[in-house]
Amino acid sequence: MSKPLALAYVRVSSLMQVEEGASLDAQESTLREEADRRGWDVEIVREEGKSAKTIKGRDRLTEALERLDHGEAQFLLSVRLDRVSRSVADFASLIERARRKQWGIVLLSPNLDLSDPSGEFVANVLASAAQYERRLISVRTREGMAQRKAEGVTFGREVAAEFLATYRRVLTMHSGGESMNAIARTLNAEGVPTAKGGKWYASTVRAIVTSETAKAL
Repeated sequence: MSKPLALAYVRVSSLMQVEEGASLDAQESTLREEADRRGWDVEIVREEGKSAKTIKGRDRLTEALERLDHGEAQFLLSVRLDRVSRSVADFASLIERARRKQWGIVLLSPNLDLSDPSGEFVANVLASAAQYERRLISVRTREGMAQRKAEGVTFGREVAAEFLATYRRVLTMHSGGESMNAIARTLNAEGVPTAKGGKWYASTVRAIVTSETAKAL
């Protein structure tokens, strides 16, 4: 009898998260150990440079969900809820999809099996908290900029909270002597999206490093 197959989804939104310890390799190691403990086969699904604001735009997760829907795997496994989604609407839709297509979602921190009603309830509470935190960061960013404007600082366009790490990284790379073309090539190679979800060009990088917002950061 074959073992159940778990698709272990690992994600980081930026190189900064890797450097701070939330690396893909660390997530992968943890999920392999858990799958082995449960007696499951496991396949790692890696996604780099992608935000959890919504599921849209995350090609590797989309492919994994389609495979689960078609019965090619039985579980979606991840270390935490925020690796999968920070949107309450997205996560509720994902739970309903899993129920309808008869596959499971298992999260390790906290230990949740979403096939169980209590696990589903806790996961929905966590999703609400994650969405609240994301919105709170955005509010704080706007408030901070408003204060600095009152102090006479000139700003350009507001940077979305989920894009701020990438924005700062571009500035750091440029100040370190990397050319705009080289920065664009690096970010495209890593699959890091622009603020609008597109590809990077030298002109995209130039718009950031020459902006009034950059001068204030």
